[in-house]
Amino acid sequence: MKQIPAALQAHYDSGGTSVAHAIVIERTDGQLFGFTSHDLPLVLDVTPWGMSSVALAFDAMQGLTASNLVSTSGFAVDNLELITLDDGSLFQRDEVLAGVWRNAGFRIFRYRWDVAAPTIANDVEILTRGWFGEVTLNAATIKVELRGLKQLLQQSVGEVSTKTCRNRLGDGRCRVDLTPWTHESVVTAVADKRTFTASGLVHGADFFGEGVLTFTSGANAGLSQKVRSHGASGQLTLVLPMVMTVAVGDQFSIVAGCRKRLMEDCKGKFGNVLYFRGEPHRPTTDDLTKTP
Repeated sequence: MKQIPAALQAHYDSGGTSVAHAIVIERTDGQLFGFTSHDLPLVLDVTPWGMSSVALAFDAMQGLTASNLVSTSGFAVDNLELITLDDGSLFQRDEVLAGVWRNAGFRIFRYRWDVAAPTIANDVEILTRGWFGEVTLNAATIKVELRGLKQLLQQSVGEVSTKTCRNRLGDGRCRVDLTPWTHESVVTAVADKRTFTASGLVHGADFFGEGVLTFTSGANAGLSQKVRSHGASGQLTLVLPMVMTVAVGDQFSIVAGCRKRLMEDCKGKFGNVLYFRGEPHRPTTDDLTKTP
């Protein structure tokens, strides 16, 4: 059951309320943003919610509009969207395309505003929380789908048999220690945002194919992309081009690739056959239905 602070409940019961709504957003990189529907900003301590900021300022000028919250008593997903003008002050289009806002967490709450006291205590009522979903770039606005906790109940749970391994390299089921397989390098020549050459990658061809590259400096710092192919001389081609410009001197870390094959990768490269999770020798439908 949701608990409403006693002071706020007393304000509700008074019959003459002065409340506003606000949203706090926490990106996966730890940056916090706060916005209020009121025309005056406020300051709130958000550390009780597990966030790092002690006094977060909530902006009243951003022009954010949240659609009406549709809350259901069953397991249907709540419907909520966030719309803001595309003025580049918050949702920069390049950052949206690069995935900086992907899976950002949010909390929407209601609070009692007071002109004489713009800084309030944690005397608020949490209405909903969850994560960012799809971000749509329109001509003059940006629309964000806000997914509540019940969205998790819509996800399919289970596995299907596959020829290749279903683990992700280094995860809890794979158990490969990624430390010795992670290398640092720097860009030495650039063809485009997807293809460039790096120094120090003296490994054989395709060693980093299907690996993950994460930039640690430059315009793409903090952004990751999967490697499509790797040449023996350090040429790298990414699956998708980086949104920001790749420049000579940009530093990055790169993890060796795993194409999830039993013999070539799990046994020959990582020596991890014991934790291989795939069925490469499973009979196919043709094998089962062919004439003896």
